[in-house]
Amino acid sequence: MSQVQRELCFIYNAQSGVAHALMDYVHKIVSPQTYACSLCSVTYGNLGMHRQWASYLRGLPFKTRFLYEDTQPEHLGALKLPAAFVVDNENWVQVIEAAEMDAAKTLDALIALCDSKLGAYKDV
Repeated sequence: MSQVQRELCFIYNAQSGVAHALMDYVHKIVSPQTYACSLCSVTYGNLGMHRQWASYLRGLPFKTRFLYEDTQPEHLGALKLPAAFVVDNENWVQVIEAAEMDAAKTLDALIALCDSKLGAYKDV
């Protein structure tokens, strides 16, 4: 009998690849108020992922994975992004929707949102 491998998967409202990452980097500096991915805006600074976010993720009882709009599984269909899912093997359960993610304007607010949404999954 195989054990369930639970993970937390975030999907950015951004495209994958080095060219897109460079364009996103410049966009966040030049016009941060128009940048489309609130998850990226809150969790990354000009020098990479914020330490507080990385530390928070390491403390979760999940493996974490990050995908992009163009790398998300096709079975999820068209989604408003960013979003977060708890994944048990092949079962994807959306735990944070785009509107909730967009409303979390600070890293502390995002962490509080994650804590509230993931509470039921942490002890399983």
